Amino acid sequence: MGSTLVFVTIGQAPRKDLSEAIEATLPPDVRVRHAGVLDGLERAEVQRLFGVPAGGSATLISRLADGEAVTLDAGAVADGLQRLIARLEAGVGEEGVGPDGAGASGGADVIVVLCTGEFPGLRARRARLIEPDALVTAYVSTLLGGSPVGVVVPLPEQVAEAREKWRGLTPAPEFATASPYGDENRLVEAARALVDGGARAVVLDCMGYADRHRLALRRAGVTVPVLTSGAMVGAWTGPLLR
Repeated sequence: MGSTLVFVTIGQAPRKDLSEAIEATLPPDVRVRHAGVLDGLERAEVQRLFGVPAGGSATLISRLADGEAVTLDAGAVADGLQRLIARLEAGVGEEGVGPDGAGASGGADVIVVLCTGEFPGLRARRARLIEPDALVTAYVSTLLGGSPVGVVVPLPEQVAEAREKWRGLTPAPEFATASPYGDENRLVEAARALVDGGARAVVLDCMGYADRHRLALRRAGVTVPVLTSGAMVGAWTGPLLR
């Protein structure tokens, strides 16, 4: 019998649009489930518990079950992720665990966080925990180190954090912003600006960017390689479970 893999979103589950590139690489005997930090919460509760405080802080972006994007406080999300991982290791329902942990039926063997944000204190007691932030930066450094790279992140306020995250890449990348949940024309403009500035490849640094975004850039005439986070995580995760 294969492993149970749980995809964890910082928003509301399921987010199969985020996991599809990874799922395509998995062996057929892997059981896949989904859970979200914000599962079961109304928008008002999300804002109260996870909203960005006045004065600003590190931010993340995700989507609710109704399709609306939501900007979240990174510290609150990190705490919520840790609580959710603890519940998942104790037991997870078919499509996830609600805020109270109800509906548990078996534990998680592998947990994949569907976010490229940095969560340095995140831990799993028993399950193998896969965090895309480390995988994506290592993948790009190995594949493209030495070449000029452009990185697209969702929000302008994330650029300073992204510079720190990508500090090991040489030469230092240039950054542009475009939400994966907004107008694709903005993404095209951002990618073109990076290429015009000398980027030999474009990295879409958020799990919200999918293959459709890569294809949109290709149709718009962006000819340099475009790397999506989901595809990079899938390239590592699938072989790991075989």
